Amino acid sequence: MLWKELACSHPVMTLSLSPAAVCQCFTLVSLCTSVADPNWIQISNGSDPSSGQLIYGVAFTLHAAENLTNTDPLGGVNGLGMCLLYALAAVCYSAILLSSSSFLTDFLGCSRTRPRVVATLHICTAVLCVGALGVCGACLCVIVRNLQKGLAGRFWDGDGGSGGRASGLRPSPGESFYIALLALLFSGLAAGFSLRGCAETSPHGDYMPIEPGDSDCETPAAREPAEEWGEVFPDWNR
Repeated sequence: MLWKELACSHPVMTLSLSPAAVCQCFTLVSLCTSVADPNWIQISNGSDPSSGQLIYGVAFTLHAAENLTNTDPLGGVNGLGMCLLYALAAVCYSAILLSSSSFLTDFLGCSRTRPRVVATLHICTAVLCVGALGVCGACLCVIVRNLQKGLAGRFWDGDGGSGGRASGLRPSPGESFYIALLALLFSGLAAGFSLRGCAETSPHGDYMPIEPGDSDCETPAAREPAEEWGEVFPDWNR
């Protein structure tokens, strides 16, 4: 019966996947996919669909100094668009770090002992996903403005992107942008589940209270001092 008493006095915490952890797992997968895919912003030539495309994204910044891709729509190598791409990479990698941290802490059961900390990590991940989409949108606006000024470079033959062909250039979000939208959706769900779990968590945790009638967890009956020390006192009155 000793092991039953120990099991009742020291409950075991098991690992489990909460709804917030599951959503955060999909958020992490979506973020990693969007970073690995280089196409956050693409520029196509509407007047010549068979021509190539310019694509910009997080992967473009890894070897920007050695990259031969046209950077004129970004304002040049040191332009505002290039700075926004560096900011996009920083926000994305920070979001991946926070997403993995929030998933691990939730998976390891910290949502029971430290629900507010885990909820804060989920919320910060969602905020960084919003930030990544906002930075990408700002970079897209910079590219549109530069194309309107005729800063298209020499990627296309002929007019070189200036004059008639500049009006046919169409910048648009790439598939990484929409994958990041999916990451925002999952991170928002994870934040919502964690906030709801934080509101429903009781101060005693998730352990079930021990009922008085539970036979496996009954406290041992009170013993007399003589029985506890193994002493036997004779009855002198007999």
